[in-house]
Amino acid sequence: MSIYGAYLHCKPDGTPFYVGKGTRKRMGDFYTGRNKHHKHITKKYGNANILKGFMECSNEETALELEIGLIKCLKRMGVKLANYTDGGDNGLKGYKWTKEQREKASKVHTGKVLAKEHKENISKALVGLKRPNRTEQHKRKLGDAMKGRKWYNNGTNVVLCYEGNQPEGYILGRGSTKFTSVKGGNLVKG
Repeated sequence: MSIYGAYLHCKPDGTPFYVGKGTRKRMGDFYTGRNKHHKHITKKYGNANILKGFMECSNEETALELEIGLIKCLKRMGVKLANYTDGGDNGLKGYKWTKEQREKASKVHTGKVLAKEHKENISKALVGLKRPNRTEQHKRKLGDAMKGRKWYNNGTNVVLCYEGNQPEGYILGRGSTKFTSVKGGNLVKG
């Protein structure tokens, strides 16, 4: 049986920067499900230099309440935390991106082409993973989200994006044939 509690991650000087809920194992995990801010801090100081404190609770509900209380207390004291929410939830469940955040993320990723090595690493990471069973409703929702997008290529790479948002030098089509250059908006076979 797992023992639940609330925990703190602190910088080497003792300043708390994160409050969490879970087991001692979760407290020591610096990789799985941590947000960008948390990762930056642990990278800056090194995982071995992060101070950890665990407060054992009688059950998970009490641990959730303690997490919420600690976050509220530390924020009132002016402590800057890496927590994106006020606690009591599972990670970012319930966190809503603002319209500006969604637009900014969209601009950053529009037309982005992954390096060959990056694609290979993603492929290796996915080997052996089971695909989720999708309901018909989920399939329809995915299909609706993809409507209006088209494949564009530059002879080497392909991207799926809305017309007018394709990167410079990309033309319509998946480009199954290898091409060497783009001249006047047309791909020239190699």
